[in-house]
Amino acid sequence: MAKVIKKFDDNYEMTEDDYKNAFLLRRASVSRMTYGKGSIEIEDIYAEAYIDQCALAAGGDVVAQDLLGYWFKHGNPALPENVELSYKWQFLAAAGGNKHTINKLALFLDYSYDTISMQDYFKELVDVIGLDQSNYQELLGQVICQYIVEDLNINALDLSKEKTVEIKFNQLSMQRFTMSLNRAMVKVHEYFRNLLKKRENG
Repeated sequence: MAKVIKKFDDNYEMTEDDYKNAFLLRRASVSRMTYGKGSIEIEDIYAEAYIDQCALAAGGDVVAQDLLGYWFKHGNPALPENVELSYKWQFLAAAGGNKHTINKLALFLDYSYDTISMQDYFKELVDVIGLDQSNYQELLGQVICQYIVEDLNINALDLSKEKTVEIKFNQLSMQRFTMSLNRAMVKVHEYFRNLLKKRENG
């Protein structure tokens, strides 16, 4: 499975703060355009921004994916709250290496980190990929979200075309996502075991 890590240049890998700042700047740039505008104009600005961000997100822009996840989590003047779309965009952004989004998903992913730490392969994994307190969420979270995206068959282009109906936070949606996480974790454990076997044999 390919890992897509966005970089400013060939020698610099973006940090969580870089992703967070990029998200805040993009969110603020849309908000600034609404200053002094009436409610209809504000709705139009957000509707146009949604189209723009969908185009970027469909092309693999993980900051746009994160922003869409945020908009659907909270709603905005042009978009309803939609927990399903919010999580799906966040899973995509995290699978693409957005460390800020991985951090936002910490509560949802927390139990999975614990299950990895209880596996027989964990001690070897720590040594091989250099896991520590400062990086375990971003390193493990990206892999977990890649398998969630695969399990739910999430595609950015299809997601950008979904109807924007209101779906408030609800137990049924979270149950479905948790079931997907559980299925994904079977493959995550298999992935890490195979990774370590290849290192041993290579």
